[in-house]
Amino acid sequence: MSSERWNDPGTGPTRIKICGLRTSEDIETAVKANTDAIGLVLAEGSPRKVSEETLSTLTDAANDRVAVISLMVDPSEQQIRQRVTDWIQLHGSEDASLVQIAAEAGPVIRAIPFDDVAAIERWDADPNVARLLIDSHRGGSGVVFDHDAFAEVASAITTPWILAGGLTPETVAAAIERLRPWGVDVSSGVESARGIKDPKRIAAFCQAVHAANS
Repeated sequence: MSSERWNDPGTGPTRIKICGLRTSEDIETAVKANTDAIGLVLAEGSPRKVSEETLSTLTDAANDRVAVISLMVDPSEQQIRQRVTDWIQLHGSEDASLVQIAAEAGPVIRAIPFDDVAAIERWDADPNVARLLIDSHRGGSGVVFDHDAFAEVASAITTPWILAGGLTPETVAAAIERLRPWGVDVSSGVESARGIKDPKRIAAFCQAVHAANS
C-alpha cells in the first residue's frame, strides 16, 4: 500500500521518505513504521553510501512494500541506465538531457536548494521530472532552511514536491502545517550517529507525520 501512495502524484496524506538506509533491519523498521519510500545513497563520500551489491540486496528486502529510490550525484549515463531501482533522485548539476535519459528508465526526483527560485521554476516545468525535492544547500547535512521565506515559492510549485532539510520527529508536524508539502524526507533527523539509523526515531518521525495528516 505504501508504495502505491508514493507512486500516486495526487493529493492526500503527506508521504514519508526515509533516506540513507543501509541494512535490511533499517528497511524492516521503515516498513513497520508505515513509510512510503526509502532512499539508498550511491553518492561517493557519503557516510550513508551503499555498494551496488548492497543496493540490490536492500531492494530485494523491500520487496515492493515501499518505493525504493537510488540517490545519485552527477552520475554517468551508464550508471543511470544500470540502476536497479525504478526511482532515481538526482542531487548534482545534472542537465536536462541527463534527466531525460533517467526518466526513460523510471520516475525522477530532482533535488534543488530552497533559495534557487530560477532552478525550482525550471525543473517544475520539465516534463521529465516526476517530483521535486526541496532541500538546504547540503543534502543529508541536517541543516534546516527558512520555511517562512520559502512559503510563497512553495505555493506556486505545480509538480508534487518533497520537503527535506533538517526535519526531525520534533519539527516535522509544524513544517507540514506551514508548507503543506506532498511529501517529507528525513535522514540525519532519525539517526543516533552519523549514518546510523535509530529505529525509535524512525517510528517517532512517522508517527508525527501520520498525526499531522489526521
